[in-house]
Amino acid sequence: MNIPPNIPTLPLLASVVEAPRALADGERLWPTCVSAGIVMMLGDFLLWGFAPGLSLAVFAVVMAGMLLLRNGRAVLKPRVLIPFFLLLASAVQTAIEISFTNCAVIAALFAVLMGELYFSKLAAGWARWSESIIAWVGGPGRWAWLIQAVSEQPVSGAGASRIGDRMLRIVRIGLPAVLLLALFAGVFASGNRIFAEYLARFSDHLKVWLLSFDYSVPRMLFWWVLATLALVFMRPRDGAAVPRAWARPLLEWRRSDASVAFWQSVMILTALNVLFFAINTIDVVYLWMHTAVPEGMKGKQFLHEGVNSLIAATVLAGIVLTFLFQQSDEVMRPATLKGLAFAWIAQNLVLIAGVFLRLKLYVDTEEMTAKRVYVACFLLLVTLGFAYLCAHVRRGRGASRLIWRNAVTTFALFFVMQYLDVIGWVCRYNVERGPASGQGYHFNVAYQLTLGPNAWPVLLQAERILPDGGLREDLRLGLREVAGMAKDLAGINWRGAQTRPDRDVAELLAWAKPLGPLTAAERESKVIHDYYNTLRELRPSWDD
Repeated sequence: MNIPPNIPTLPLLASVVEAPRALADGERLWPTCVSAGIVMMLGDFLLWGFAPGLSLAVFAVVMAGMLLLRNGRAVLKPRVLIPFFLLLASAVQTAIEISFTNCAVIAALFAVLMGELYFSKLAAGWARWSESIIAWVGGPGRWAWLIQAVSEQPVSGAGASRIGDRMLRIVRIGLPAVLLLALFAGVFASGNRIFAEYLARFSDHLKVWLLSFDYSVPRMLFWWVLATLALVFMRPRDGAAVPRAWARPLLEWRRSDASVAFWQSVMILTALNVLFFAINTIDVVYLWMHTAVPEGMKGKQFLHEGVNSLIAATVLAGIVLTFLFQQSDEVMRPATLKGLAFAWIAQNLVLIAGVFLRLKLYVDTEEMTAKRVYVACFLLLVTLGFAYLCAHVRRGRGASRLIWRNAVTTFALFFVMQYLDVIGWVCRYNVERGPASGQGYHFNVAYQLTLGPNAWPVLLQAERILPDGGLREDLRLGLREVAGMAKDLAGINWRGAQTRPDRDVAELLAWAKPLGPLTAAERESKVIHDYYNTLRELRPSWDD
């Protein structure tokens, strides 16, 4: 008789592996849904159809406040309270004047807040904050989470009802109260004329609002964006279990042959020192000594190309030095290498000084602009970065610390810059640099007019003190033309209010009101044509 062989079988699973639950143990869904509804309604009321201003400040403060309320006692620590109060200060500035630096600072502070509140299991700093950015990018995925959460039981344990059953239970509880309220309201309306009129007026307003409400596709998409934003902020995705690759400390760069690594580093630093010495020599000859551009070359081209290329060179130099000195002690210990590195840092500082001199030469021959102010601030950041780099070269293998210092310095600069009236300062500099040099007033009226409301108080002050002549007449014509365009900015809805621009618009309109609009002949003047031509150059898509 043939006996079948024993067939190996897999052991029975003790339990079926379940997919991860959307809701944590004890977590309720309704606070997240209510928060999303509040954010959606508030955002629609404040932002839809209006230019951002005070409304954006209110929205940011409410969102930050909801973040803190959502997390209870977890907010009572300096790592949360400090960015929260910094965010409040930046929100106040939003109501004064919105700018790129202002919006960038608010976004960074929200990333810090979310990181400290939701991802505190990760290492402090960039590991937490970068997880907030990942959560923002994955915002649309929150809808899949919401669908899964709705399908789950809201609480654990036997006999727990599903969310649909709970909603039905809420309706059963509230329906009698609603019916009795309607009944008694009808009774009072039949015997109280004033109450009946209020009720009828409310009914009419509600009917008009429902029939005239904007149900367009763009508005529905705007609601979806707001709801997604609320889900991300109130219930973000679970963070990574360990810091992501970009949030981990940079490891020591180990080379298989330390001798080859050392001589490679020496050759790199020597070659680049020679190159930078040649470039700095050219700068000394043409800029430091002659203070002029080379013959046969347009000044604007020389300055633009020089500034852009030299900025790129200094940034790349910083990156190269950072990674060269992330190598092992065996490679970095010799004083020769550090000496070459310090020499290269010194040459980079000379190069940065040359860029500053190019900017000065450009401003002297052309005009001061906000962009040139920002380039100067960037060069200041790069200079501080090289100061931090000196400590990195001296210690070695501290790239993470170096990056952190530069990030904090950049944030500090942005935080300060959001409060500064850069445009007003630029206009004042352009207007007053003539008298300061003893050459009398001479500035490009058309360009100053394009700077916007922040420049108008400076130009109005100049109009009052300028001597009679062509420059003053051109400025008066230009301000009257700008005032005609600025009427659309006056009396805007409170949601778009910004203290500084609104004040400047009001001052210009009050000055221009007695003078009236330009005549047809005055509109043909050269300064008006120059103004619109300058606008077209600065805004290529601008249309008459």
